[in-house]
Amino acid sequence: MNRILIDADFYAGNRLERFVLENEEELGIKDKVDATMVFYNHQDIYKYLQIYLEEVKTCFIKIAQKEELEILKKMQKLESKAFFLIYTDNRDLKDELLNFTTSPLWTQMTVASDSDTEVREMIKKVLFYCFTNELTIVEISGYPISIDSLLYIEADKTHRNYLRAITKDNECLVRGTISDVKKKIPNLLALGRGLLVDTNKIRRIEEDGLTLCFVQSLKKIKAPKVCKKELKELKKHSKRIK
Repeated sequence: MNRILIDADFYAGNRLERFVLENEEELGIKDKVDATMVFYNHQDIYKYLQIYLEEVKTCFIKIAQKEELEILKKMQKLESKAFFLIYTDNRDLKDELLNFTTSPLWTQMTVASDSDTEVREMIKKVLFYCFTNELTIVEISGYPISIDSLLYIEADKTHRNYLRAITKDNECLVRGTISDVKKKIPNLLALGRGLLVDTNKIRRIEEDGLTLCFVQSLKKIKAPKVCKKELKELKKHSKRIK
């Protein structure tokens, strides 16, 4: 069974349902979805997952307050194979939600935004991933990384043995090492021991010769000083990098 669950307050729930249904139509996957269900209470969706765990393909959940994180911990213990998109319009919760991706029990994305465009686009990406096979995906320790939108991967300074994967519109923590990723995605450029970059996504190198800016993204990353000469050569031989 391929059921889609939505869990949010009344206004946000209706909003997310509209985005989901619009994307089902746009992606042509309506015939692959058995049901799209909306819950307005975290406990209700938790009870539903306890009974119908194997029938759920995707969950979209809005978390508004820190206290609500407890329900996510309970859901993690169910060890569902569904794809979870955790959404919040409370930017203070961004780091709290990101920490949940250190758990190997489920696959998830987190979105900290109240922008219709951003939330709708993330829903589209999740449905596209779950119901089609057209994305170029590489799994790192069971976590799916979309090569199409990956900008760079760096060693995380807070969580030992975890990497921070940065895409055009999301970031996540992935268990693994830089060498693990390099073997799976050999076209990434290693800058120092803790940074891998997709050079095809670099738009500009700033005046310091180290700070990288990316296409279709406001995200930046500063490479180690020892890489300055290498980046200078990269820019010299690229028609695209400014």
